[in-house]
Amino acid sequence: MFPGSSLANIRPFDGAGGLYSDLATGRVPAFSYIVPNQCDDQHGQDNADAFCQEDQGVTVTIGGTAYTGNTFGTQAGLNPGLSLQADTTLERIVKAIHASPVWREHGAVIVIVWDESDYSGTARELPAGTLYQSQLQNRVPLTVEPNERVLGVHSQQFYDSFSLLKSLEGAFGLRCLNHACDAGVEVMSDLFGGT
Repeated sequence: MFPGSSLANIRPFDGAGGLYSDLATGRVPAFSYIVPNQCDDQHGQDNADAFCQEDQGVTVTIGGTAYTGNTFGTQAGLNPGLSLQADTTLERIVKAIHASPVWREHGAVIVIVWDESDYSGTARELPAGTLYQSQLQNRVPLTVEPNERVLGVHSQQFYDSFSLLKSLEGAFGLRCLNHACDAGVEVMSDLFGGT
């Protein structure tokens, strides 16, 4: 473990010492990894209120086994309150970063990654009877917003989570970890505007 790395360093969004307070004063580390809770990241929870109840999806029966919570890339069974909560949280975080002294005075980048896909728009399907017919094509949106320039780039390059890790490691001069070291893993230079 690195010095000072523990769950005790996790901070809430609101209140003294929280994300919004730190952003307002400019007291933030060189790298901040912001992860909303399940009510604010669109995952939701069982038995929660209208803005946190997880998506129910639809029930699909395959080979006599019922699977619940499937959407197959449609709006079927999605909780619109959960989506609204996540959108509001993301908007609030980005606006707080944009209003911070760090955003105005230093080279800063906001990277937003949706960690899951609804599996729509995939290139090929798996054989019939497979629960998630397009599970091997889990494509997720990622945006990179630097404060120093507006690139307006829509990358045609294939990237995965290790590409983002390798890009961040390169930016901070760190050695690569795990599969970020693999030869086929590309740095996201077209999105970050560097080499």
